[in-house]
Amino acid sequence: MVTVYGNFNTNGLKIDDIFIKKHLYMIENDTFQPDAFFTDFFPVRNERIRKYRQYTTEKNAIDDRKRADSKLIKAFNKIHNSYYNLIVDQQVGYIFGNPIAYNLSPDVGEVEADWFRSFISNQDIFIKNNENGVQQGATGTSFMLFDIMPDDAQLKVVDSWNGYVLDENKAAVYLEEGYTPEFGFVMQMYLVTPNKITCYQSSMNGLATTKPGFNYYYEYENLLKTMTLFEFKNNSIYQSAFETVEDLIDAIDRVVSSSQDEYEQFRLAYLLVTGVELDEEDVKDIFKGDTGIFNVPDVESGQTVNVEWLTKQMPVEFFSVYTKFLTEQIYKFSKSVDFNDPAFAGGSESGEARKWKLLALELKGNVVENYTNKGLRNMFRAVVAYMRIRLGATQIEVADITTQFSRTLPVDLGYLADTLTKLRDLLSDETILSQIPIVEDVQAEMDKRAMEQVEKMKQMDMYSPFNNGGDDKHVLGTEEGGTSQGNNDEGEPNTKDD
Repeated sequence: MVTVYGNFNTNGLKIDDIFIKKHLYMIENDTFQPDAFFTDFFPVRNERIRKYRQYTTEKNAIDDRKRADSKLIKAFNKIHNSYYNLIVDQQVGYIFGNPIAYNLSPDVGEVEADWFRSFISNQDIFIKNNENGVQQGATGTSFMLFDIMPDDAQLKVVDSWNGYVLDENKAAVYLEEGYTPEFGFVMQMYLVTPNKITCYQSSMNGLATTKPGFNYYYEYENLLKTMTLFEFKNNSIYQSAFETVEDLIDAIDRVVSSSQDEYEQFRLAYLLVTGVELDEEDVKDIFKGDTGIFNVPDVESGQTVNVEWLTKQMPVEFFSVYTKFLTEQIYKFSKSVDFNDPAFAGGSESGEARKWKLLALELKGNVVENYTNKGLRNMFRAVVAYMRIRLGATQIEVADITTQFSRTLPVDLGYLADTLTKLRDLLSDETILSQIPIVEDVQAEMDKRAMEQVEKMKQMDMYSPFNNGGDDKHVLGTEEGGTSQGNNDEGEPNTKDD
């Protein structure tokens, strides 16, 4: 099937490749058109905002449900079941709940190592990783900006609906709200390339349309000569963690909402009135009653008026089975785990058996981890470039920085210790330590172990028979007030003269 492209992008997940090529060509020829880019980005931006609002339960699909055209309907619920939030938070907790460990090669200089560790700590990178993870899961991607200040640099999380990487080595764009005395509240668009960063400015009100009217504002040289906006995809096609189950979640929202309507509207029982005709006003008066008592209008003599309840049985079994079915489908197709499963509620299953139930979540987590590592490598490239300029650092390379992820799950430490002990002769100490969940910083733990080994060696030397501790009286073969006994030049023992 041949794809027919219009003048602008209509894909909500990403800007189609043909339009990416168009914008890259314009950037390379210094003819970039910010309005044309924003028009192509507009459907992507709106879709990411929509998904994030579902994650926060601010607006679900059921909110667009139309009320039936009836004056008698009192209850019309739009209940949100927070599966969007559950799916994303479970993914984030599983992958980023334990802080990512940032390890440095032994070849890194001491000054560079100290600065890097201090920078990572001061940036609250572990919290920002969590924030990025939420954006990844909820909208399909996330962004981090390495922002250079006059006296310092910092990492900033950029909302996914305000950023787009056209090519991780060539160009990226991000939007930022601002304020100027001349125009008031504005939106600024930054075009980032390895050589320069260009700012365009538009009125905030213009962003409601596809023609916002961005104008050139200023530009400055990119001293790092590398990209400073980094992307962390959720997967290769920019799908959110709940992308495949949105219809199922909407279905369960509707089922629960409609069931609640039945209870609130008293539709479990219908009022059956025979022998008299009630008009609309009579029915409204009955509904307005607070006592539960109402009068039937007078009727001609000889007619019998009967008022009774016609009840209906709620299909409890169907409701239970159907909602359970929808719930199981949501977990299955979102590759999430129901931790209310007996396997995770103190059952008799072994730790290994539980891991098999987590396989789908683990496979999904591996994909997210791979794309996160790719984004972090791009971030390290900018940080190292900044260190070269700011510190004159020469004893650090991007390849010297590695990351280690650890999953947030209960672990059978006894089983793990037995396994790692058997692998001791096959794996390095660093790899062994990285597999232990209670070790948060592998490098710090290795440094502690090295210090302990040195301390133990000192203690052993102190009690060694070959150590005099600085006191000649305790040298082997020496008695207090005497001389050391050794061998003469012929190898025979020395003896004292009588």
